[in-house]
Amino acid sequence: MDRPASAGSQPVILVVDDDADLRTLVSFALARSGMGVLQAPSGEEALSILEEQTVEAVIIDMGMAGMNGLEVIRALRSDPDTATLPILLMTGSGSEDTVLQALEAGADDFLAKPIRLDELVARVRAHLRTSSAWSNVAAELTARADLVGLLGGLAVASDPTDAAAALVLELGRRGGCAFVAVMQFGDDGLMEVLATYNEDAGVQRGGTLPIDRAHYIMARVRDGPWVEVVESRRPDESMNAFWSANLELAAGAPIFAGNRRVGVLITGYGRLHGTHRPVGQARLLAATIDYANILSVTAGSAIAHHGSIAGTRARIQEVIAERRFKPVFQPIVDISTGGRIISYEALTRFDDGTPPEVRFGEAVEHGLGPELEAAAIEVALAAARSLPPGIPVSLNASPALVLDREEMIRLLDQSDRAMILEITEHARIEDYAAIRDAVQSYGGRVSLAVDDAGAGYASLRHILELRPAFVKLDISIVRGIEIDPVRQALVSGLVFFAVKTGCELIAEGIETTAESDVLADLGIFLGQGYLLGRPAPVP
Repeated sequence: MDRPASAGSQPVILVVDDDADLRTLVSFALARSGMGVLQAPSGEEALSILEEQTVEAVIIDMGMAGMNGLEVIRALRSDPDTATLPILLMTGSGSEDTVLQALEAGADDFLAKPIRLDELVARVRAHLRTSSAWSNVAAELTARADLVGLLGGLAVASDPTDAAAALVLELGRRGGCAFVAVMQFGDDGLMEVLATYNEDAGVQRGGTLPIDRAHYIMARVRDGPWVEVVESRRPDESMNAFWSANLELAAGAPIFAGNRRVGVLITGYGRLHGTHRPVGQARLLAATIDYANILSVTAGSAIAHHGSIAGTRARIQEVIAERRFKPVFQPIVDISTGGRIISYEALTRFDDGTPPEVRFGEAVEHGLGPELEAAAIEVALAAARSLPPGIPVSLNASPALVLDREEMIRLLDQSDRAMILEITEHARIEDYAAIRDAVQSYGGRVSLAVDDAGAGYASLRHILELRPAFVKLDISIVRGIEIDPVRQALVSGLVFFAVKTGCELIAEGIETTAESDVLADLGIFLGQGYLLGRPAPVP
């Protein structure tokens, strides 16, 4: 037998397991939480200890050599001195047969391995606050085991909101909960409500917690599962579903994706009226932990992904709302006349250093692409007022933004400068005629360019269908052209094509005099690149 130096007035827990490593780990977690600990490596020694020592709870492993956990529990339940002693059984699995065996033997609670230490400590603390005899809660434990099996059999939904709605509905209807909520953690202290249930409102989806309430719940979750008495209703809170349930007890347990906390399940039982009967804190907490574990398995990964998406979307919305970016302008010059500037391209630099292609790609992925583009154009046009007059500005615009006539007119009205709308070669265009009509409707001071030509498969069709005023050759064609006859032949063909279609070619990414000279010899006289001018803010 291993025994601490002194337990003092601490509650003493007996840990029984023939696995010395696990026994030590569990004992350490309990001791760190302020409890005294006794250890026994076998069922026989555990009974011997209990003949001489008084303990407040027993944690015992089911599968041990010699006298196993179930046999020890039966012996304790048959002794009047230990008949109501809280007993938590550790099992190698949470299967229905194992659970039923534990309940029939008289366990107050069961924990499936691998054991989460914060859950174990929370369960022990809750059981220390109850003195209910096992015979009074056997039916409740059996019902809980049945509900765990039912929840585990629910179809896994790809949308975590659907999974959360199904779970809260079952817990409300079958588990007798007056309130159930599934919430996910977001970035920057945000917490999103996936679904809630109470008896009056039924299932409700979505919502965001006030920041102070979110911080409170996150702080509780960091310490592991918890249970608390709900003192009184606070009408200033926005959690109407919670307060209107008139709860007596509430419990919470984290939802995991692997070892990462991604959300929380909160349940509550009503006060002593209506259809609800009083339920001990230990029972409510244990049930909440079990249900949260089921949700971790069935929807933890989906909740983690959903939370990541929500966090990214929130960051992009903040970038847009607070204009966390600035414009820089790079000249496009006529290399045949010694560098006369024929236009400036407006580029965006984000305050946090995120590459523009990454940030704009995230915005498109989260349905905020046109909104971020419009904000970038608005800021660029304001800064462009300080550029030399009479020189057009090139602005990057997606087909979706070009087709949003109301938004484009609002932006164009902010400047009387001529503008070139650059549509990337990679952009998917469903209706070329609609793009042409939209650009024409913006008046003669707006022209069109196809950007990144040669970087993908859609270049020629974009050029043929849109008939742009400018075609910008991608840097991949320009780089090293002075030593590559194949690139030179390709550019010669594009020059002929441009002459026949009436557009002008602009070479992007010119960095050396050799590249510039060869391009001029091939008939390309407009260029852009570090050799000709770097992107810079307006002075």
